[in-house]
Amino acid sequence: MGKVVKLRKSGKSLIITMPMAICEMFNLKEGSQVEIEPFTSNSMQLKVRQ
Repeated sequence: MGKVVKLRKSGKSLIITMPMAICEMFNLKEGSQVEIEPFTSNSMQLKVRQ
């Protein structure tokens, strides 16, 4: 289930918004921690931290 989202600026950071359907699949809520790491030259991997 792919979804295109736009990055938003907040201070000196960029924010990725997560669609609620994906958040619900992984039980993500405000304050949940995720790990982002490069995967290939044009993709990244997002892992839910327990």
